[in-house]
Amino acid sequence: MKDLVTVKKGVLLTNSILFSKEFEIDHIQIKEKIVNLTLDQPTLKKDYTIATFLNERGREYEMYEFSKSAYMFLVMQFGNAKSRERRILIQNKQLLFISAFEKMEQMLLNRTNSEWITSREQGKSIRSKETDAIKDFVEYAIANGSNGAKFYYKHFTNATYKALCLLEHKKPKTRDTLDLLELNQLVLAEDLVTRVIISEMENKEHYKVIFEKCKVALDKFADSLYLKRSV
Repeated sequence: MKDLVTVKKGVLLTNSILFSKEFEIDHIQIKEKIVNLTLDQPTLKKDYTIATFLNERGREYEMYEFSKSAYMFLVMQFGNAKSRERRILIQNKQLLFISAFEKMEQMLLNRTNSEWITSREQGKSIRSKETDAIKDFVEYAIANGSNGAKFYYKHFTNATYKALCLLEHKKPKTRDTLDLLELNQLVLAEDLVTRVIISEMENKEHYKVIFEKCKVALDKFADSLYLKRSV
């Protein structure tokens, strides 16, 4: 699912296209509501910015971008649904958007935390070393008969994030959304993987065994953190 909230020049925004799709309301109706809302309350006009988007056929259309507060004003215009099912859907989607705003707000807060920034920079260095080690591992695997060695970049990443419970919808979370504890745990795990890869290649171990040893090491590391992992 496409992100419901984005950041533009430090401002959190969603848009009328996403609103239309999630609430299952025709986009034209959404735009009409915004126009009427800003006519009734002119002070809100500045909170709804006209932008454009391209549809699947490459045609350009007009949409609105707006902040969390403007979203709250808009969603109130659709709160009087007649059917119970419709009211439940609207309530659920309200919570979905609010949660998306809150997560993005936390991400921006992380970025301004000096300790988080330091860990993020250290993490970049560790990740770079791990990437170099995986690159050598891929070449090692190819030399030993692997036909799908290029996929090990993804395999190592997924194994690490799975062990640390950092998968969302079967995809790794982005690093900028991690809190300080998660970020530090990820740095240690990636350093661990790097060390196992380098050590086991020096021992001339089979590439499949090396990958399995990395997963075992990650699981033991996760166990030491008392993380609740799904089986």
